Amino acid sequence: MRYRELREYEDLNQEKQKIIQTISGLAAEDDDQAALLDRIWKLLNTETVTNNITNSFMEPMKDEFMSDKVKDLHRLEITKILSQLDSDYKAMDGFLKKLERGGVVNIDALKQPINSFNAIFDGDGIAIKAFDALKMYGVGQNQKGPGEFALAVLSNKIRLAQGEGDTEIDGIGKVEVKAAVGSSGAGGRLGHGGASQSSQMRILETFQDLIPNTIARITNSISITEFVKSMNSELPVTGPDGSKNAGDRERIARALFTPNFSGYAAPIAAAFRQEDPEVIIAAYVEQNFEWYKNRDNFDAYLCISFTRQKTAMGTTGKDIVNLRKAGQITGFGISVIPTKAGPREQFAQISMSASGI
Repeated sequence: MRYRELREYEDLNQEKQKIIQTISGLAAEDDDQAALLDRIWKLLNTETVTNNITNSFMEPMKDEFMSDKVKDLHRLEITKILSQLDSDYKAMDGFLKKLERGGVVNIDALKQPINSFNAIFDGDGIAIKAFDALKMYGVGQNQKGPGEFALAVLSNKIRLAQGEGDTEIDGIGKVEVKAAVGSSGAGGRLGHGGASQSSQMRILETFQDLIPNTIARITNSISITEFVKSMNSELPVTGPDGSKNAGDRERIARALFTPNFSGYAAPIAAAFRQEDPEVIIAAYVEQNFEWYKNRDNFDAYLCISFTRQKTAMGTTGKDIVNLRKAGQITGFGISVIPTKAGPREQFAQISMSASGI
């Protein structure tokens, strides 16, 4: 729900009364159901949730102020979402008791390199439904992505920074959250922007004397795997005549990757002194992650797949590579030369696989 859509409610008290009249299809004269609604409303008035609402939906370029009416409008929308979850009284009561004690998110489970929604929400089916129902709430507001606001509503140990910024989680720190909500499970990339196709081709063309065939085969873009294979064929570490090409391979790689990764390009380039694509890709992903972490100043990277109902978390580049080795994330989709429209293709993509946990 976008901020502007909330303005459709002209009479806040009347809208609130409509919500209080019904929960899970039962009439408001059911005292138990009316009590549940009241508990949801009170939970959404706690300081933690109020701060998260303010930090998520404050309009950019405005003074640090959000009216009580606007906050109430968001509370009403969230109350609607939670009250309409398919559940019986006993299950909803248990879910609300956990929220009243601080939340339904098991932070220790969330910290794990890989884990299921079932583990993260301690087997609470209503909590999982609530997380899914709230996943798109707040998306696009102040650079918030899917799942961020949902996590913050469901735990008092999770907070949202104001404006474009981090999700803060007790015991973890600043967390970069990337969630996949589509059926493909495609995740985010480890970076924004990226050098253009034309500028990268110009760099590569300065090595025409060393890898003319590799350059000639690039008509649009080239993946890192295909680039390494072509280099291995045209400029092997040890040539047929016994010549040593490791230094030239490293020089090409350093020139090509420095525009994106600055000093973090050196270890990637050094990996080109051998020919195993997997070793080179691992070095690339590790340094890509460390560059991204340093640039955006976060402590951990959290990937959420609503389709797979699992999460992955890493604090180092090696963590991300290990997730790939374990089969928990798919190929990184790296292009050494990107398409004209896709400079971000030079950054590793983190997408969770369908593998079980």
